[in-house]
Amino acid sequence: MENMKKAYVFDLDGTLANSIYDIGDSVNFLLTQRGFPTHSYEEYRTYMGMGIGVTLSRAMPGYDGLPPEEQEALRRAYTVHNEAHCLDKTKPYEGMAETLKALAERGAVLGIYTNKPEVLGQKIAASLFKEIGFAFVLGGVEGKTMKPDPGRVLEELDKLGINAADAVFVGDGKPDIATGKNGGMTACGVTWGFKGVEELEGADLIISRPEELLDLV
Repeated sequence: MENMKKAYVFDLDGTLANSIYDIGDSVNFLLTQRGFPTHSYEEYRTYMGMGIGVTLSRAMPGYDGLPPEEQEALRRAYTVHNEAHCLDKTKPYEGMAETLKALAERGAVLGIYTNKPEVLGQKIAASLFKEIGFAFVLGGVEGKTMKPDPGRVLEELDKLGINAADAVFVGDGKPDIATGKNGGMTACGVTWGFKGVEELEGADLIISRPEELLDLV
């Protein structure tokens, strides 16, 4: 396995785990509280990928016109609700836990970079993949950069002594492909997520099953 990549960095929602139901339920909770109509899980597939602020902008009438402090309060309210419910329905994709374990056993460094609030990403990773020793789990933090900016991932890889060229960024949408390309990593798109193949344009490779990651060199 001397030719395998040294690091694999994963998006979370739609890549490692199917979290659409818990995300949709938490946003719908906020909408119902405010008397707005709710949305279907299928609709939420198109609202996600760029952080909870963008999801709320797409799902909640009038969100964009609110003062910044009210928008931030809504994002916090979402995070509080979802932290209590982010494991109600969220499950790993079939074969993902086994693939992560196999990569780790081969000596690969594993990380997560998600645009979902970092506290939620860390809770889900610790619960669903408790046997996997992720080197880092990065997520959305007020005031910090998000995908498709690769800076935070590159900082972590640098701490680990890994060149970007020796890393793969794995995800199901445009922000993931862009993060990989912007950072000089191999950009790997997955077809089982929320976005569909048309969202993977520009990917260096596209896979349809997690175990295909074991064949990358």
